Order: sequence, then structure tokens, then C-alpha cells
Amino acid sequence: MNRIIIEAKHARTAEYHFLRTILDKYFADKEVEFIFMDGITHLFDEAILNQILQAQTTGDCMLVLVDADTIDKGYGYEERARNIEYNMRLNGLTFPYFVYPNNNDDGDVECLIESVARRDLHSIFFDCFEDYEKCVSGVKDASGNTAYNTPNRKGKLHTYISAQKINKKSRDRLGSGDWLFDNSNFWNLDKEELQPLKEFLMSI
Repeated sequence: MNRIIIEAKHARTAEYHFLRTILDKYFADKEVEFIFMDGITHLFDEAILNQILQAQTTGDCMLVLVDADTIDKGYGYEERARNIEYNMRLNGLTFPYFVYPNNNDDGDVECLIESVARRDLHSIFFDCFEDYEKCVSGVKDASGNTAYNTPNRKGKLHTYISAQKINKKSRDRLGSGDWLFDNSNFWNLDKEELQPLKEFLMSI
């Protein structure tokens, strides 16, 4: 059995549906089970460690995917990889891992998702949204502080897919984190930015 551990809390998330769509499209012959760890801080908890150790004993494939995050959050790619390597040595185990967005740069899964959004077809949406971000972030309160929060990348991408003219059946999928990644009018899963992830998934 092939298993993939991801940071998401459950299957009703964009990360899960993004990966599920990639697997269904490019690795349809592979059977994959997901394990949800509910955040990177749980990667080396006993429950997850036991599953990794069991996979090593049975010879099952166990892959781990995590966000690099950024230096201002205390990590970034280099620190994330260093932390994982340290904890693997500490616990006497090894496993293949992929650090979003591309096993090299700072960022997260949403960075990778945004890189495959169809800006070529929806450039006006992104131009307008980025104008909105600039406008709102420039508004100050009486103390000179930013008066409004601007959406994070996940919020931006959710707004992007929610803004599309889609039928009720498709719209009903959005609430479960299924952002229609199988629809090439909104996402291009053949883009070069996905190649590092696809190469990593070849090991399943």
C-alpha cells in the first residue's frame, strides 16, 4: 500500500483535492491512502511515527509532504529540511519527504497551487484582485496602522475559483475543498512548476 502523509486536517481541504487530482491524472494505476497529520508540528508525534515505522517494517511506501513556510515564520526551505533531517536521526528512521512548493524554495502548497492557476485565461481577475489588495493594504487607521486585513494566498485562490461562472453541481464541490482542479479552464496541471512534485510522486 502506498501512503502519503500531508499537513491537512482531513480530506475536505484544497491540499488533499489538489494531490488527489494529480494522482488520478498522472498515477491512475497507483493505489494511495492519505494520512492527515493536522499540521507539521504533529509529524513526529507518536501516532504518526508508529505508522511510519510500520510502513518500514512491511515494506510499504510512505511519503511525507510538508510546507517550507517562510523565514519570517521561523522556517523556510532550508530550516524545514534541516528540522526534518534532525528529527529523523533523533527517532532512528528515514522517509522520503517533499517540501512545498518545489523542494527548493520557501513557500507552501498554496504557492504551488497558485502557480498552476490559469492566469492566461483569467488575467483580469488577478489584475483586479491585486489592485484590491494594494488599495486595502494602503488604508491606515488613526494610529497609522493598517486598517484592514488582506486575504492570504489561500483566501485569494478560494476567491478566484468562487468567482467563476460554474453550475450548481460544480459549485457544491467548492465547500469541501474541491476547487475543481480537474477543470483545465481554471488550472493547468501540465505546467512545469509541477514537475518536481510529479517526480517525487513517481516513487509510489
